[in-house]
Amino acid sequence: MKASTGPGQNPQAKQARKVPRGIAIVSGAIGTLLGIATNLYSGEFRRALESWGREFNSTILSLLLATVVSSVSTAVVYRWLARRRSHVGITARTIDINADVLRSAIDVQDTVAGRSIHYLEAKRSSDELVVFLHGLGLDANDFRAYLVESKFHCVALTLYGFNANERDDEHYQPISLESHVQLLAYALRNLRRQYPRKRMTLVGFSFGADMVFFLTRYAQDALRELEIDKILLLDPNVNRSTTTISSKIAEVDESSPLTQLTWILQSASNDLEFRYLCEYLYKITSKNFSQIQRHAQDVAKMWDTDSHDRFLDYLGQVNKVATGVHVVLSFNYERLFNPIVQGASARGLDADNLGCSRFDHFELIDAGFLKTRLEGIL
Repeated sequence: MKASTGPGQNPQAKQARKVPRGIAIVSGAIGTLLGIATNLYSGEFRRALESWGREFNSTILSLLLATVVSSVSTAVVYRWLARRRSHVGITARTIDINADVLRSAIDVQDTVAGRSIHYLEAKRSSDELVVFLHGLGLDANDFRAYLVESKFHCVALTLYGFNANERDDEHYQPISLESHVQLLAYALRNLRRQYPRKRMTLVGFSFGADMVFFLTRYAQDALRELEIDKILLLDPNVNRSTTTISSKIAEVDESSPLTQLTWILQSASNDLEFRYLCEYLYKITSKNFSQIQRHAQDVAKMWDTDSHDRFLDYLGQVNKVATGVHVVLSFNYERLFNPIVQGASARGLDADNLGCSRFDHFELIDAGFLKTRLEGIL
């Protein structure tokens, strides 16, 4: 996970939720039909009004009546349709880890069969299945706000052992990075079997984006079988310099972590960064710290270089298994963005799919930002 510094809240998060144009058209049409019906079959009402004021032309009264009924009915139908759309439920589900997972390259030291992988699902009739992967120490709930208002069928996965209720469960001991990646592939294959006709898009945030990269290393065959349509990577690690906070977590003495976690807070360079670190460490301390630290240690080893080449290698590999790969970097990456674009162009990668946002690291999973980016590429 990366430290966060910079401007305030994403202005897109403050925008009102928009109801699709189709709903407005349908509700307007229904309202108009009701207005016409009123115009055609309200003779008695018209005559009553005419007896009150003969100076009013019956045609004018009829039009006024039709207009009022049409407007009211349109508003009622519009609100009903909008409310029905917004009430898509989010369901907590699990994927059982059966013995067939051992066909993959699971570390022999990691006992995972009989456990579960948890996820949240907002099921819709959309042809798009969007799967979200969280950052280090986070979980599926960090995408809940977007799942509520998305127009796509969405699933947010939680990595093995990263649920708060697994914190003290001795059956969810820390596992290797390779096993984490294989379990991710296992979960994705399960989702593909459930929804074979849907176009699958992967959205990875921070270490979740790294996990997409690592699929090309540890589960390449499974990744090809998934037939991924689009991939959106939000602030993936680029080199050693982007793993600052995660590297600190990796070095914490597990036997007495409080002092060193406090030192991480003291390393904040401004109030905003301090606030983000507080939020981040608060989430970490609610989880199995050993699980998080093991993951941080293993991932940090994958980025033990100051070069961008490893990042570009991974980017080239995921481009081979998806029809479109988009990378969005927060303003924290500003100094790294230019050489990344130049390196990508030199390798024949589409630099137009690389973007440097003016938003902060955590604002990249804001519901408004996700809505804009996903509806722009799907």
